[in-house]
Amino acid sequence: MSLLGRILPCLVLASAAVAFALEVGDSYDKVIAEKGQPRSQIDAGSVKVLNYADMTVKVRDGLVVSIKAAAAAPAQAAAPTRAPGQPLSRDEQIAAAKGQLKDAMTRVNLIVNQPAPSVPITPQLKGVVYYDIWFHPGAATPDFNTVDIRKTQELGNYSRWAYCASKLCPGVAFPGDQLEFNPMTKMFYIDRSVPKKRLTEEEMIEVNRLYRVIGGCQAQLSLLGAQP
Repeated sequence: MSLLGRILPCLVLASAAVAFALEVGDSYDKVIAEKGQPRSQIDAGSVKVLNYADMTVKVRDGLVVSIKAAAAAPAQAAAPTRAPGQPLSRDEQIAAAKGQLKDAMTRVNLIVNQPAPSVPITPQLKGVVYYDIWFHPGAATPDFNTVDIRKTQELGNYSRWAYCASKLCPGVAFPGDQLEFNPMTKMFYIDRSVPKKRLTEEEMIEVNRLYRVIGGCQAQLSLLGAQP
């Protein structure tokens, strides 16, 4: 066997070892040290979802709890040349509507699941009220075309207390006036073990706008005979 033939398998094995150097139980700092900053990141309380080109890493309380390899993108044929003014085909309209729908829902997720402000629980912290759970199971589907989430935002259950805490989030408390519940955004709650940040007027207006996009895309896909 040639020298190259003997070396090549070793190089392949070495590359594989580097690619899968991260393990469940590793720290968040190790992930950043080895992989760098992710292409995108979702923060939901104690949970972080880090998206890299080759993998998605889920971190809870500073430790890796899952690592999922990114699926290889299927090869795509070159798009045919389109004559000026030529309308999109049905398949192209469906793909465009689904892409716009996915983008709008992702942006709603990012707004709704912002981490709520928190403070450590100490003997000096006064006015802490404990909840068994933050949310009951289930969620209503909003009428994306008409709902105004500013009118369904609920603050009273939290704002009457200085701090809110739960055994689901040991060691930390959340200022009551910084929390909310909204039945018309509940379906987008990713991690229900943490409370939800009180959205600002501007954030709720943006969610309303994104809801209209979602409703419009769903209607378009329905007319095209496609499932959202």
